[in-house]
Amino acid sequence: MTFGLYNLIWHLLRPFIPLILRVRAWRGKEIASRLHDRFGQPQLDQKIKGAIWIHAVSVGETVAAIGLAKALASALPKARFLITTNTVSAAAMVERESANGMALSHAFQPLDHPHFVDQFLQHTRPTLAIFMESDFWPNLISKTAAKAIPVIFASSQLSSTAFHRWTKQPAMAKAVFAAPQMVLAVNDAQAAQFQRLGTPADITTVLGSLKLGAMADADPALCQSLKTAIGKRQILLAASTHDGEDASMIAAANALGDGWLTIIAPRHPDRGNQIAAASSSAPQRSLGQFPSKDHNLYIMDSFGEMGSLFSLADLVILGGSFMPKGGHNPLEPAAFGLPIITGQHIFKNSAEFAGLRDVGVVFDVAETDDGLDATITGQKLAKLVIAIANDKPARRRIASAAKAYAMAANERSNIAARKIVLETINQPVKTNR
Repeated sequence: MTFGLYNLIWHLLRPFIPLILRVRAWRGKEIASRLHDRFGQPQLDQKIKGAIWIHAVSVGETVAAIGLAKALASALPKARFLITTNTVSAAAMVERESANGMALSHAFQPLDHPHFVDQFLQHTRPTLAIFMESDFWPNLISKTAAKAIPVIFASSQLSSTAFHRWTKQPAMAKAVFAAPQMVLAVNDAQAAQFQRLGTPADITTVLGSLKLGAMADADPALCQSLKTAIGKRQILLAASTHDGEDASMIAAANALGDGWLTIIAPRHPDRGNQIAAASSSAPQRSLGQFPSKDHNLYIMDSFGEMGSLFSLADLVILGGSFMPKGGHNPLEPAAFGLPIITGQHIFKNSAEFAGLRDVGVVFDVAETDDGLDATITGQKLAKLVIAIANDKPARRRIASAAKAYAMAANERSNIAARKIVLETINQPVKTNR
C-alpha cells in the first residue's frame, strides 16, 4: 500500500467516522465528551504546548509511559508531559497521576486521518515525540518527523505478524521506520526487525522493556478488609482476563477446592456482571461486596486496585494469553515476587516473558488437544497451581528471582532511556533520512 492509497481510504471513511465514534462511545470504548480528541482537537491547557509527548495505547504501554515520564521529570523538573492513549482504562491511569500532582496531561490519540494529525500537531506543538511499544501509525509518525520534532521509538517491538505485514509495503515501512532519531528495542531480534524495515543500525539500541515503571500501589485498608474476608484460604489471582478466558478460571477455582479463593480481575471491569452470571453469582467488588466463605470465587471488577491484589496473591494467572490478545505485562506481578502462569498467546510481551521464564518465574500452560475446552484447561491450571504452591523452597526462589529481575529491568531501562532521550533533546534533529 502506498501513502496515497492509505490516505484515500481515510478520506473515503471521513463521513462515517462520527457515527463509528458514537457507537464506540455507546459501547463504553470512547468517552462521549472527549470525541473531539479523535479529530485532533483535544481541549488542553495552552501550557501543554511544547510538552514532551509520549504515545501509549492501553494500560501496559501506559505503565511504561508514566514510568518514563517520571524518569525524565527527575532530570527535567520544569518539563510538562502529554500522554496519548487509545483506551478509556489507560486514560484513567494518566488522569490519576495528574491528580497526584505530576505535570502530566492526557489526550486520546487522534485518528490517523492526515487532517486530524495536522490539527493535533498544530494544537500541541510537542518538543519531542516518544512512541511506546508497537503502535506505529503512518501519518502520526511521518508528519511528526516532517515538522522537525525528534521522534523516538521506546520499548519497541513488533509481533511477527505485524513485521511481515510491514515487509509487504516497503515504501510505507521506510517512511515510518526511518523517521525516528532513535529506536530503543527490547532485544536483539526486535532491533534486527526494525533495521530490516528501514531503521538505520546506528540509531538502534537494545535496552529491554520499560514496562515496569512505578510498582502498583497497595491500599492497606483494602488489603486488610480482603484478608479478613478471605481467611486462611490461599489466593489465586486471574489478572486482566478477557472474554473467553473466564470459564477456564471458574473451572480452575472449582478444581482447587475450598482451601483456595480465586479472584478474577477482568481487563475490562464492565464485564463483572457477565462473569458473576457464569459463576453462580460470585460476589463483586463493584457492588461493594467482599469474598464470602461459601463461594470460592470473587470478582474484582474495579479500576486501580491491582496492586492490592498482587500484594495478597499466592500465584497469578495472566490473562490475554489464553485468547489471541498478546498477553499482558508480567513485570508487574514479578515485582511482587509472584509465580506467573500464562497461556501461549504472549506476542505483545514476549521479551518480558522470555526473560522471566529463564529465571524460573513463568510457567506455561499449552492449549489442550481439544483447543480451549474450559473444563480441561481449568483442571490443568489447578494442577499446576497446586504443584507450585506445594513446593515451598521453589516458591522462595521464585519470589527472589522475580523481584530481582523486575527491579533490575526497571532500573536499567529507565536510567538508560533517560540518558539517551536527554542526549537526543540536546542534538540537532536529523531531517534527511
